[in-house]
Amino acid sequence: MRKIYNYLAVVLAAVVMTSCFDDPGRDVFFSGNEVEFNAGNLPNGLTTTQVRRNAEQTDQFDIQVNRVSTDASSAINITIGVDPASTAVQGVHVDFTGTTVTIPAGEFIATFPVTILTGNIDPSESPVLGLVMESATGADVSDNYGTLDLNINVICESNISTAADTWTATSDSRFGTFTSTVTVTPVDGAIGEYVVSDISAGLYAAFGFGTVQQAIYGDNCNALTFLRPGQREFNISAPRVEPLVGAFDPATNTMTVYWSDPNNNIDGTTVLVKD
Repeated sequence: MRKIYNYLAVVLAAVVMTSCFDDPGRDVFFSGNEVEFNAGNLPNGLTTTQVRRNAEQTDQFDIQVNRVSTDASSAINITIGVDPASTAVQGVHVDFTGTTVTIPAGEFIATFPVTILTGNIDPSESPVLGLVMESATGADVSDNYGTLDLNINVICESNISTAADTWTATSDSRFGTFTSTVTVTPVDGAIGEYVVSDISAGLYAAFGFGTVQQAIYGDNCNALTFLRPGQREFNISAPRVEPLVGAFDPATNTMTVYWSDPNNNIDGTTVLVKD
């Protein structure tokens, strides 16, 4: 019986002790009323990539702002300004000097547009537009997420090849000159990326190996950069010696690309002409 009494005493003490603590379900919600950039928590800011098709092109990119509150009964007006330290120049890279955005009553998000002067931006540039929440009516501006960098990238439209095209490829390296028919296939879901089916143009096949020695190149305004290998039997790699960047000549439908195979001490140049 003593053991039972002892057990009941322990249970009673536990009940009494837990009754002294607050209900863990209370006061767990944020009780303030703040506004923030939706992407304000991204460590490197928000990035947009535009595809340039002509010199007059402009594009609109929407920025989202959020209400952080349990009460959405009133509208919030937010004044958005531009950080003077921005490298994006008004009238050159963007057409944006600031705006006012309203989060309506009953809503928790809103967006505002930034106009990007895509046709003016050279792909070698990387302008950054710094956005600042200068004030808010009906809420406080978040201390942590009230600023946002918009990183602007521009690439050229790329139409080098389709999956149905064939190319005559000629490679030169310390093993000599080799020629074969290859394909240059666009990478699904990517802009300006192409897979060359046999970057060696038959070099490895001449020694009894396969004809699939893939290399993937990125096209940016007809400049061709080795990105990564694809399916292959050898260590197809980025070029080790100059020149490192190849080119596409749309007038002659000719690609010139560079690559290496460090394991076999190969520094290759491959010229491809569309059939």
